[in-house]
Formats: sequence, C-alpha cells, structure tokens
Amino acid sequence: MTGKIRINRQEKNTMRNHLEEILAIHRSLDQKIDSYRKESTHSEYSRFWNELKQQNSENIKNISRFMVLKCNR
Repeated sequence: MTGKIRINRQEKNTMRNHLEEILAIHRSLDQKIDSYRKESTHSEYSRFWNELKQQNSENIKNISRFMVLKCNR
C-alpha cells in the first residue's frame, strides 16, 4: 500500500507562487547569460557561458516539471 502525502491547496498555491518567482529570475538570468555569451570573444569564456546557460536551462526545466507534478501547475 502506497500512501500519498496530501498537501493542502493553500500550501500548494504558496509553493507555486514562490516557484513562479524563482522561474522568472532564472529566465531573466538566461537572457543575461546569453547576452554576455554573445559579447565574449575568447573561446574559453564562450565555452563557460555556454555551460552556465545549459545548467540554467536545466534548472528552468526542473522547476517547471516540479510545478506541474507537485503544485498542479
């Protein structure tokens, strides 16, 4: 028997609101990283910006996925 943990609606809404704020920050950061990446002329710096952008994109996916699965969004 698997017991599902029930989270009340108010708490889900609060969590979703917090995650939406964090998601907006990550999306803004993604744009900023992309802008800096385009300005970079040295390949080592460009490579670093690409890695950072990729990690941030993963964070955006994880946050979005969590919101859908756990916050009914």
